[in-house]
Amino acid sequence: MSNKIKKAKNPSTVSEWVIVAPAMEYVLTATMIAMCVAVAFYAKDGYHQIGNAKFEAYRIVMVMGFSLFLMMGVCHFANFLWQKKPWKLSVTDGFVFAYLLLSTISVVSGGFYKDALWGSFGWNMGWMSQLSFVLIYFALSRFGCYYRVILAAFCGSAFVVFLIGILHRLMIDPIGFYEGLQGDQIAQFLSTMGQATWYASFLVVALPVGVAAFLFAEKRLWRILGGIYMVVGFASLVTQNSDSAYFAFAGFMLVFFVLCVESRETVSRFAEVCTLFFATGKVMFFLMQIHPNPDLEYDFVTKLMLEGSSTWGLLALCLVWDAFLYLRRNRAYAAVRLQWLKWAAIAGAAGGIVIMAGLIVLQTKGVFSGRIGEMLGSISYFNWGKEWGNGRGRIWSFAVRVFAGESLLHKLFGVGPDCFSSYTMAVYREEVRLFWGDKVLTNAHNEWMTTLVNAGIFGVTAYIGIFVTAINRFLKAWRKDYLLAGAAASTVSYMAYNFFCYQQVCCTPFVFLLLGVGEYLVQKEAP
Repeated sequence: MSNKIKKAKNPSTVSEWVIVAPAMEYVLTATMIAMCVAVAFYAKDGYHQIGNAKFEAYRIVMVMGFSLFLMMGVCHFANFLWQKKPWKLSVTDGFVFAYLLLSTISVVSGGFYKDALWGSFGWNMGWMSQLSFVLIYFALSRFGCYYRVILAAFCGSAFVVFLIGILHRLMIDPIGFYEGLQGDQIAQFLSTMGQATWYASFLVVALPVGVAAFLFAEKRLWRILGGIYMVVGFASLVTQNSDSAYFAFAGFMLVFFVLCVESRETVSRFAEVCTLFFATGKVMFFLMQIHPNPDLEYDFVTKLMLEGSSTWGLLALCLVWDAFLYLRRNRAYAAVRLQWLKWAAIAGAAGGIVIMAGLIVLQTKGVFSGRIGEMLGSISYFNWGKEWGNGRGRIWSFAVRVFAGESLLHKLFGVGPDCFSSYTMAVYREEVRLFWGDKVLTNAHNEWMTTLVNAGIFGVTAYIGIFVTAINRFLKAWRKDYLLAGAAASTVSYMAYNFFCYQQVCCTPFVFLLLGVGEYLVQKEAP
């Protein structure tokens, strides 16, 4: 009799433990929805210290949500060990674990313990933020079964942010954030995100998800919704006035082209995407003439996109491409024979980067003369110097010297998360003040260079490994779910954009959200 009672208790005990997992999924879903909404819309006093306000909202959501999630996680982990279930860790998981460990070591190796905990004022990308990114990734990769609800909250919030950004460029302020600001200040801020570059960092992560839906969704409804989202995103992309965003755009479009070559239908849809992009640029140019902001000075690519005659030619070319594909719609599509196109696109992109770098070097050394020299000289990006890329020439040169002058310990393990400014002020105080005056140089305006200084060679290797392995695995498995294509494209877009920018609360939590969702999709059908 006693044996029967004991046997009856085991299933009951197991069922009690199993209840914890669904509860964790609900808590995680609520936390991620709250994060998407809070970061997208919260502002304490308009644009004043909006970065700090958004991080404070993010911090509260993460502390409240993950405190409960982790408490339940202890129970779930105990049950996991009790049942002796096998561990399933991917190569991306390994890099994420390694990055968290190396970030922790960098806090010790750097010695700026207080600064490393929460990070520099206004940026807040210290160890606690790095921990939160890791938690987002692992939580979603294991308990992200409601990922569609989370992505709906993310994209729904982004759609509203994009709309407000468009209205702001048309000098329509539905949220009252521009009250009391002058024309030049209005030109610098956008939507509910603050500075235009911060806004663009959010846009380039969120936009590819909608493009993926338009390209690959089978249901007509999702294609229509994806198309509306995409066009609104394009309208904001061409008017946000950050050239770095176009570099990101090229990155995620390359990913989609490589995937679209495989069938006639997706190639046709890709051609439609290109047509809509250039057409949107022209429409927005005309709309912005109705009530222009005279203080808004376009960056080079933005000016070319809106006003350049060459983009009319590209629009015409896309229309011809659409017509050509339509006329050949009933002919056999040689998918295997046309695979060379994707390799040609990849080679062309790589070659384009090499050629651009070579032209910059040669033009800066004065090799070119005559019309070629004059033409390249008229484009600021071909003339390397301290003011190249809105001052990035000076900042990157300084960051390289900072790393070169570090001790072996700092070279290997870094000076601490978000401690770039703490270290440079401690070692290069006079030079920093000479270059930037009262301003604080918090990072190298290149996330990968900043991470090299902050986390060292080992840390930046692990950090880059997260993105590279995830992109590779998502693209191999994307036929399981087209959202994997969107996650891969968003990750490439983030990496490309942050070659010129930095970690911050408006973009980094969201790329880890997409990485977590992608990992969940890859693993959920794995044997």
